[in-house]
Amino acid sequence: MKICSKTRYALLTVMDLNMYRNTGVIKAADIARRQNIPHKFLEQILILLKGAGIVVSRRGAKGGYSLARSASEISLASIVRLT
Repeated sequence: MKICSKTRYALLTVMDLNMYRNTGVIKAADIARRQNIPHKFLEQILILLKGAGIVVSRRGAKGGYSLARSASEISLASIVRLT
């Protein structure tokens, strides 16, 4: 099965947030750099994930993103349907 770039990047984003969950909130620029995702495209994906309640964001200089719930509660199918 082929998946579109948005879906692939959304999955990479959720995996990255899960891998680095112990470091607190994670900046979008760090995710983009580690996963090789264009930053503007990642911002669009993060907005989708936030709207679906998969991620939460914190504003400000020490802001960033983190998972809204545990990774075991997030299904692959929910991300594919979302994107």
